[in-house]
Formats: sequence, C-alpha cells, structure tokens
Amino acid sequence: MKVPKIFSAIAAAAVLLATSMGVSAEPQAVKFVDGVDWKNRVITVTGEGVAPADAVNYTQAKGLASKAATADAYRKPAEIVNGVRVEGETTVEKMLTVQDQIKLKVAATIKGAKIVNETFLSDGGYRVTIQLPLFASSNSLAGAVFERTSSVEPFPNPVLEVEPSFVPYNSSTPVKQRIEITANVTVEQKESFTPVQPTPYRSPLSRMSVQSLDSIILQNLQANYPTWQEPTYQQPTYQQPTYQQPVPSSQIPYDTPTTTQPVRRSVTEYASLAEGDYTGLIVDCRNLGLQPVMSAVIKNTNGTKIYGHKNLDIDKIISMGMADYVSDTENVERAGDNPLVVKAVAVENFNSNPVLTIPDSNRVLIENYATKFLKDMKVVFLFDD
Repeated sequence: MKVPKIFSAIAAAAVLLATSMGVSAEPQAVKFVDGVDWKNRVITVTGEGVAPADAVNYTQAKGLASKAATADAYRKPAEIVNGVRVEGETTVEKMLTVQDQIKLKVAATIKGAKIVNETFLSDGGYRVTIQLPLFASSNSLAGAVFERTSSVEPFPNPVLEVEPSFVPYNSSTPVKQRIEITANVTVEQKESFTPVQPTPYRSPLSRMSVQSLDSIILQNLQANYPTWQEPTYQQPTYQQPTYQQPVPSSQIPYDTPTTTQPVRRSVTEYASLAEGDYTGLIVDCRNLGLQPVMSAVIKNTNGTKIYGHKNLDIDKIISMGMADYVSDTENVERAGDNPLVVKAVAVENFNSNPVLTIPDSNRVLIENYATKFLKDMKVVFLFDD
C-alpha cells in the first residue's frame, strides 16, 4: 500500500498516541476472526480504511481513516449473515427472499452491530472490528428471524414398546469420563432392549372361559343348595312361537372383542421412571459432520422430533439459543454438573439434526420429565469444529 509522506508522519504519531487515545496499536491488537463463532454465539466482521492523501493533520487523518474502516466493516456483515443456517436447508438469505418483514429486521440488526475493537495499523491504516450477536435479548439475529408463536407444544411421549437405554455411569463419574464411556457404547448395545408388552384390554366376560364360568355357577349352587341334584330331562311341549319385532342391532348386547390398547402414562408416572437427577443433556455428534444451526432439532430413528423450537419459550431461544456447539469436552458447562450424555447415530436435514436411537431418546424424554432440562435448554452438542 503506498502511503503519502504526510500520512507516514501521522501514522508514527498514531502509534505513539494510541495508548493515550484508548485505541490499540497493531502490535498489541486483539485478534479477531471474521465469520460465525458458534461457541461464543457471535458474528465478527473487520473493516479497514486509510486517511485521504490531503489530510491536513493527525486529528483529521484519524477521524477519516476511522470513518472509512467503520463503513467498510458495516458493509460486510450481510454476506456472512445470509449464509447462516436457521434450520436445515433454510438459510437467512432464503428467509429474506420470502419475508420482507424479516429483511427489514435483519438490516436493522446489522446496523446495530457494536464496535468491539479499533486498531491503528503500522502502515497508517485503521482497522475496526464489529460484532453482531446470534442470540441476545436485544438486537440479535435470532430476534430478527424467529417468529413468535401463540402456544408451546408439549414434548412427545417415549415409545412405549421400547425400554429406555441404560446409563453406563453414575452421578460421581466425571463429565469428561461420561463422554468417553458413552462414545464406546455400540449401537447394538443400545438397541438390545426387552420389549414392554402392552396390557391387553378385554371385557370382564371375555377374560373368563366358559369352563370357569360353569364352575363358578356350580359352586354357588352347591353352596346355597347342598341337596341340589341334576334335574332329569323332560321333553318340552311344543308351542307355536309368537312373532316379535326384531331388536335393532344397536341394542343387541355383545361382548367387546379382545384388543390391544397402549398403556398411557402420565407425566408423573414417566418422571418416576427417571434414574438420575440430571441437570442437562450432552449429545456427542463427533465424526458425523454436524452443521450448526440457529434452530437445533433432535430426532429419534422413528423420525419423531424430541427437541425443537416449538417445544420452547421463544423469548428464551432468542436470548440464549437452543444449544451450545462445542468441540472441546472441557467446555460443556451449559449442561450443568450432572449431565446425561448420549451418542448420536446419524445426522439429518443437511447434517443439522442429530438422530438418537429410540432407547436413548426414551431415556432423554423420561429424564426430562423429572428435571425439565430440555425446557430450560440445557443442551450441548459436541461436534467437529
């Protein structure tokens, strides 16, 4: 970059005065990486600018270079924001093409991005770094793209016929060790369950065989009439039958046929099946190519969504996000001190949705009924960053 002599002097002065001016010089500059940081849930953009050659003094040069860098920084976020995935194949860019209201909200959010760092460069240039939060109670991308719903859907019930998976650790097992243990449990072990047989529904009469019914009648007769004897058969006298109006079929009594009705449990009954007082959920998605999204979804192998934005309070989603995406097993604080750890067996919908076995999804739902960690969004996804 060619720099006028007058500005070289200005740059030297800028380096000397950087500390007193509250702006860092390049050697001490904080390093920021442009793009989406899912771990810290921010979008970072850096802009650069230089003062014009006709700057007459340091103050004017500084102001013009800062203005040019700031303008450059605020021009760039749209490209990054447009590529952010909201859910599966839906990106912010696709939402903007069909909903003008969201387009206006996103534009206003970008304008509200905050300057987090300003740096003088050794060649006399100026650098400005701005950040836009993915999730925050005010001026966040989530606040611009998530639509408020009138109601919250309940979490689904576990699959009745399948036993929940076993938990291969206890409350005293360190979190990092839980992740290692769970990672070594095979799918075959997860699915080696004992089916729960539903209780068949039968009417009172159909539960009793003809022989047992005759036996009960005979016992009652013998108890009440000890001298009772089998009557001798007499030929009945024939009488002409009288005609009677047929009884409507709807009034004819009949025995309810044997059917299999699923046993329905209440939330309290499901909660009583919980094994641990779990504070959160860690889903190990490593080696599956999980792609972070703003609206995280967890499914089971039946295709049922066991965790999604429709189950949650939208204000909480906007302020804190539905899950943390981390690549380091040390950074799973969101799930608390006693997390339930499960291993995903696949990812779906553009690699955005972790898929759990049915035994594992049953375990997650049952434990959630007890401590409500899904409702509180205490969810962490381990993935390959």
